[in-house]
Amino acid sequence: MSSPVTRRGATAVLILAILVLTFVPLALRPLFNLNEGLYAEAAREMLTHNPMIPRLDGMPYLEKPPILYWLIMLSYKIFGIGKFAARLPSALAALGTLVVVTRFARARLREPLWPTVILFSSIGFYMMSQLAMFDMTFTLFHTITLLAFYAYIEHPERPSRLMLAAAASALACLTKGLIGIVLPGLIVIVFLALERRTIRWRPFLAAWGVFFVIALPWHIWMVLHVPGFFDRYIIQEHFDRFLGTLKPMDYRRPPFYYNFEHLLLGIFPWTPFFLEAFMRRRPYDRLDRFLLIWAATYVIFFTLSKTSSSYYMLPAMPALALFLGRAMPDLKGRSLVRLLAAFAVLCVIAGIVALHIPHATMRPYLIGAALIYLGFFLAALWERQPRMMRVLPVAAVGSLAAFAALYLTFSIAHPNRYASKDLAMALIPHLTPHSYVFVAHHYEDLSSLDFYLHRPIYVFDPRQGDLYYGVRHYPEAHRLITGKALVALARRQRVFIVGSIKDQASWARYGHFHVVASNGRDVAVENTIRDHRPALPHARHSLTGHAHAQSHAHPRHQAGPARAASAGT
Repeated sequence: MSSPVTRRGATAVLILAILVLTFVPLALRPLFNLNEGLYAEAAREMLTHNPMIPRLDGMPYLEKPPILYWLIMLSYKIFGIGKFAARLPSALAALGTLVVVTRFARARLREPLWPTVILFSSIGFYMMSQLAMFDMTFTLFHTITLLAFYAYIEHPERPSRLMLAAAASALACLTKGLIGIVLPGLIVIVFLALERRTIRWRPFLAAWGVFFVIALPWHIWMVLHVPGFFDRYIIQEHFDRFLGTLKPMDYRRPPFYYNFEHLLLGIFPWTPFFLEAFMRRRPYDRLDRFLLIWAATYVIFFTLSKTSSSYYMLPAMPALALFLGRAMPDLKGRSLVRLLAAFAVLCVIAGIVALHIPHATMRPYLIGAALIYLGFFLAALWERQPRMMRVLPVAAVGSLAAFAALYLTFSIAHPNRYASKDLAMALIPHLTPHSYVFVAHHYEDLSSLDFYLHRPIYVFDPRQGDLYYGVRHYPEAHRLITGKALVALARRQRVFIVGSIKDQASWARYGHFHVVASNGRDVAVENTIRDHRPALPHARHSLTGHAHAQSHAHPRHQAGPARAASAGT
């Protein structure tokens, strides 16, 4: 990466690798259950209803704000409804984050390509770029917020950078909620306090004006038009979730080391390099301190929270990539050899652990991934200085390409492990407009059914809460019912139950059912009654407890198998 010719060639190869590895795989595997199925379906329902109100299973769904849904809707309009269009906003956000990091590094790092290589080849960052989830879009806006703020600190005479930070923070709030201002605010406050810097308040007041102009209109509109929005979205989804008082509970508190562990796992294969840089790069300069405060704030904040997930650490990864990118030119000689040797040992240990995991289908793929990384980094170790430093980025991106191919192979060879498309396609020929499809207990675990069937999904004896707000405020939908209500319905209506094969035997108490489809993990069964006029049981059996059940089919119910089949893209 030293001469201009070498740098231009490396940049061209890196750009090509980023584009191919980011966009080609988007359409090669079905939508996953859990989050992908939820968000892809919510965006599709917003296309045919009010685009201001997120919807799921025909009811308002208030867990997240609208930016990602709007982006997916736009993608649907351009490319058609399908998995590629649903995932495209995340892929574009990943590309945008890489561009922002590269532009920031170009003016401040000796080797500005290092942060881009590190961030793109980090497994956690790459995996999230392939999923229809909020976190990559949030990471883009969050990264712009903090890097624009730091640029303002460097040049306070340019308040436009502070205005950019405020606008990006507002968009982050419209992507994932109040953490779009809370977390950047904490990072900025801690940084300014430790640096003992005084600030001019007038630009900050103007920045708050920019923030409110962008962030407030949607929230005000929702408060005025959607009953219970403030309580459900602001109080429950933010404060109650953080404090662990959200009802119904749909989470568990992870151990105290969870977030730090997953941040280090997320930047794999660069984990040992970061730890070495963290220990050796002292004293830290101002930018180092800012980047470390950024990452540490995420770890501490979500450690204090009663709920967390591995992908919550994604917005901290650009900070670590920039920190390590600054340190990489100094990692030479014996320290680099030691790091590569330590990484090789880590890969061997990972391969041994993979031999003992309980999921037999995943075992060869995990072992293969460990061998891939081992091979590429041993190749770098084989080279002598100074070529070792030039080979290392090739090893990182090359191993990511091989890992992506292995991951896709697993997803295609075992499509039903995390997705329900095949099950949905097998169900469609058996369905009529008057059939009822029930999910046993966990709507979220089979959420892509809704996307591929394009009809209401009912849940009996629910144990999770994604539909809780909708059925509480729109009881006529009767999406959640008790087992007793299911028994009454199955006596006179054609009913399908979809759920885990492990639970199938317990469904016998609801009626006589036979298997119509199975994907090896989940199973769909139906009763033997011919369809009649659709009517749910009296509401005394439902979980909402309201007095009258609507007998009219939901508009999506009338789409029928023909229209549902068109969703199988």
